[in-house]
Amino acid sequence: MKRHTLLILIALASVFTIGAKAQPTAEQWFEQANKAYNAGSYDTALVLYKNVIDNELESVSLYFNMGNTYYKMREYPLAVYYYEKALKLDPSNDDVRTNLAIANLAIVDKIEEVPQSFIVKGWNGLRHSLSGQQWTLLSIMAFALLLVSAFLFLRARRMGLRKLGFFVGLAMLVVLALSVLFASQQKQAALKEDQAIVMTPTVTVKSTPNEASVDLFVLHEGTKVQILDHADGWNKIRIANGSIGWLQAETMLPF
Repeated sequence: MKRHTLLILIALASVFTIGAKAQPTAEQWFEQANKAYNAGSYDTALVLYKNVIDNELESVSLYFNMGNTYYKMREYPLAVYYYEKALKLDPSNDDVRTNLAIANLAIVDKIEEVPQSFIVKGWNGLRHSLSGQQWTLLSIMAFALLLVSAFLFLRARRMGLRKLGFFVGLAMLVVLALSVLFASQQKQAALKEDQAIVMTPTVTVKSTPNEASVDLFVLHEGTKVQILDHADGWNKIRIANGSIGWLQAETMLPF
């Protein structure tokens, strides 16, 4: 009896082991999707990329490749959507930014952004010069150098070393504060779904969240909007030129 029980347990373990080996990992799905994309099998690539997302995983590479896939399939609004998601994770990624600009050429609406002041533009440029992970790494390095500088300032016998420790420490304190702030802001931005891409071919923006309200302006699929508020299945949105109105939530895909 014991021998039969042992054989049954071994057989069950073998079945579970084989099943576990047969189940692809997210990394394997991603690699298979890339191979399908390179072979021109875009439908297959999308299925595999979505399998990775279904495992609640995300990355810049994943969204970037999905954007490329949709672009190849000429589904430009979805290409823009996934490029924007990738850029939200890493605002410093030049490849994503370039492909997003190319995809936007195929979008009907060409909306000019509200001009930013030199200070605001410079601040945003600095914040987006690194990814959230890179800002976090920089903050750790700045903190370590701050400790070294504090040690020099407090314990060094030579006045030159003490001055060096003071000024380097002061610089590292500024770098630490900025890097922590930027890393925090990027993390918060990545978690918010306060932007969206219009997915309906043509929609009319309303003055209030009511179909009978006044028509303000028309948008087309692929246009990016910022979500300001929600009410009864409607979203209050703002477009790049500052115009504000209401759209039904079902007409857009938030990110």
